[in-house]
Amino acid sequence: MKNKTTLTLAGLALCAALSSCNRGGDNKNSSINVNGSDTMLQVGLAWAEAYKSVKPDVAVAVNGEGSGTGIKALINGTVDLAHSSRAIKESEAASIKEKHGKEPVEHIVGFDGIAVFVHKDNPVKSLSLPQLKAIWGEGGSIENWKDVGGPDAEIELFGRSNSSGTHAFYKKAVLGKGVEFKLGTSSSAGSTAVVDTCATTLTAIGYSGMSYKTDAVGWLAISKADGEEAFEPSIPNVASGKYPIARPLYVYTVGEPSGHVKEYIDWIKSGGQASLTEQGFVPLSVE
Repeated sequence: MKNKTTLTLAGLALCAALSSCNRGGDNKNSSINVNGSDTMLQVGLAWAEAYKSVKPDVAVAVNGEGSGTGIKALINGTVDLAHSSRAIKESEAASIKEKHGKEPVEHIVGFDGIAVFVHKDNPVKSLSLPQLKAIWGEGGSIENWKDVGGPDAEIELFGRSNSSGTHAFYKKAVLGKGVEFKLGTSSSAGSTAVVDTCATTLTAIGYSGMSYKTDAVGWLAISKADGEEAFEPSIPNVASGKYPIARPLYVYTVGEPSGHVKEYIDWIKSGGQASLTEQGFVPLSVE
C-alpha cells in the first residue's frame, strides 16, 4: 500500500512538472494565463472575452500588473504569455534562457502612442519633444506653465511607476539616455490614475497610453522639434509615424508557442485586431 501511494504521488508530481514545462509551448490545458502591461489590460480583457466565441473551451485569464511584473511571471513559469509595452531587457531574456533552456520569443501584436495629458482647460495645446525633456528631465529648465505659453503656475508632474513599460519607454523616448525624471514626479501604479489626476488638476501634466483618453481630460499635440508641426496621438498619426512618441505592443512566450497558446496568439494577430482598434490602439495593418 505504501509503495502504491508513493508511486501515485510521484505520478502527480511528474504531471505537475510536465504542465509547468508546457507553458508557452505544448500547452494541452484549456486555460491560458496572462499577466503584464497595464496599458494592455483593457485590450487583453477584450481579447479574452472575444476569444470565448472562437474557442469556447479555452479560458483566458488576464492580469495587468505591469510589463516588468508580467515578464517576471514568465521567468517564474506562472503564466503562459506576458503582455509588454516595452521590449524585453537582456537580463530578463537571459533569466528565461537560464531557467527554461529556451529563448523568449517576441510577438508584435499592435502599436500604441503615449499621450501627454493635461487638464482640458489648459490653454497649452502643443509641445515639442525638447520642451517635454526640459519639463520632465532632471536639470530641465521648464518648471512653470508660463514658460510654454500657459498661466503663471508651477507644472505638476505625474507618471507611471518604474515597473511600468510605459515609464521605461517614455523615459527612453523623451528624456534620452542617462537622464532621470525630475525629483517630485508623482508615480502612479496604473494608467487610469494618471489620466484621472490630469482631469482634476489644473496644473498637471502626465503621460499614459493614448487608449486611456476620456472626454474629461485634454491631451497635447507633439512635434519632434521646436517649430515643427505637432500631431495628436491618433490612430492615423501613430500608423503614419507622424506622432513621435509611439511604440510596438508585445506578447512574449518562452520558446515558440504551440497548442492553445499558439492558436490564441495567431488569432490576436488576425481576428483580434478589431479589439485593438475598438480599444484605441493601432492595429498591425491600417488601411
